[in-house]
Amino acid sequence: MLSHNYGWIVMSGFWMSSIVIPMVAVSLGIMLPDMTVELSITPIQAGLLGSAFFIGTATASLPASIYLSRYSPKKVVALALLMAALLAFVQGNAANFYILMLARLLFTLTMVSRAQAEIILIKQWFGLRQFAFVVSLAVGILSTGNLLGVGITAWLMDIFSGWRNVYYFLGIVLLIEMFIWIAVGKDKPDIDISIEPDANEDNSPSRVLFGNKTVWILAICPTGAALAFGSVMTFWPTYALETLNLDLKTVGLLMTLFPVGGTVASFLGGPLSEKAGQRKIFIWLPGLLLPIIYIFLFTTTSTTVTATLLLLAGWNAMIWVPVLRTIQFDLGFAPRETAVVVGLSMTIIPVGGAIGPPMVGLIQEISGSLQYGLLGIALFPITLVVGGLLIPETIQPEPLHTIESDTGV
Repeated sequence: MLSHNYGWIVMSGFWMSSIVIPMVAVSLGIMLPDMTVELSITPIQAGLLGSAFFIGTATASLPASIYLSRYSPKKVVALALLMAALLAFVQGNAANFYILMLARLLFTLTMVSRAQAEIILIKQWFGLRQFAFVVSLAVGILSTGNLLGVGITAWLMDIFSGWRNVYYFLGIVLLIEMFIWIAVGKDKPDIDISIEPDANEDNSPSRVLFGNKTVWILAICPTGAALAFGSVMTFWPTYALETLNLDLKTVGLLMTLFPVGGTVASFLGGPLSEKAGQRKIFIWLPGLLLPIIYIFLFTTTSTTVTATLLLLAGWNAMIWVPVLRTIQFDLGFAPRETAVVVGLSMTIIPVGGAIGPPMVGLIQEISGSLQYGLLGIALFPITLVVGGLLIPETIQPEPLHTIESDTGV
C-alpha cells in the first residue's frame, strides 16, 4: 500500500500541466491584436474566441463529472493531455476564425476532463483538514498559468516568431507532461472509484444536485464575476494599447499584475479562510469591491493607477475561487459526488464568462468604443454579494473525523 504522502508526488505530476493548460487559454488576449490582422477577425468574433473556453466548460463539465468520474483518473488525465497537445497544434495551424474557434472549444473538453479527475485525486489522497490548503494550492497553480500566459506570451511571440509557433511550443510541452504523468500518476490503490456504490445508475452521483440549494447557490453566484473576468482577460490588452500609449510587451508586463494579484489570492484564499474561521466573507466582500475597481480601471489613463487597480482587481477576482471550492469539499460528499458538485459550478459559472466577451464586442461594434463595452460589464460581480450572503457558513472548527479515515490509511 502506498503512503498517503505519495499523494503529493501524484498531484505534483498533475499540477505541472495545470500551468501550461491555462497558458493556452489566457494567452489569447495578448495574441489577439496579431490574430485580428492575420485572420481578419471582427470584434464580435474576438469576443467569441475569448468566450470559447467558457462555452466549452459550461457545456461539458457536468457530463464529464458524472460519466468520466467512473474511470481511472490516471487514464483520463493521460488521454486529456494527449488531446490537449494535438489541439494546441491545431490552434497554431488555424487558417481562419472558424478553425481556431472550434479548436479552442475542443481544447476545453480536455480541461474539464482533467478538472473532474483532480477532484477525485484530492479526495483519494488527502483528508478533511487538508482540503483548504490543497485546493488553494491547486487554484493557485492554475492562476500561475494565467500569470505566465499573460506575462510571457509577448516574449514567446518574439522568441518563436509569431503566435502560431507559441501554440506549437505549448503543444510540445503538453506532450512531455503527458509522459511525466504516465510515470508518476497513480490512483490510490485502496480506494477504487469504479466500485463505489454510487457508480450504478439507480444511485448516480448526480443525485446530490437534487434538494440541496447550497450547491446551486455556489454555482450561480459567481457568474457575474466570471463575466467580468473573461471580458478583462480578452479585451483589456487591446484597450490598453489604444488608451495608454504603450507597446505590446509593456502592456503584457502590466497585464501580469492582474494574474499576480489573482495568483497570490488563490494560494492564500483557503488558508486565510481557515485562519479567519469563516468562508462567506471571502465571497461577498470581493463582490462589493470589484465593480468599483473595474470602473476606475476602465476610466483611468494613469499607468501607475492602472497597475495598482490591476493588482487589486486580480486579488478580488480570484480570492473567492479557492474558498468556494473548499466549501464544496466542506459539504462532506463522496468523491464522485464532490466531482459532480464542482462540475455543476463549472457548468454554470462559465455561462457568465461566455457572455462577457461577446457582450463587450457587441457594445464596441454598436458604439464604436471598447471603453463603453468594458464599462458595460463592470457591475456584474455584485452577484457574489447575493450568493455570499445566502450560503451557510460551512467551516468546521474541529475535524468531524480523522485524516486517516478520510484518506483510507
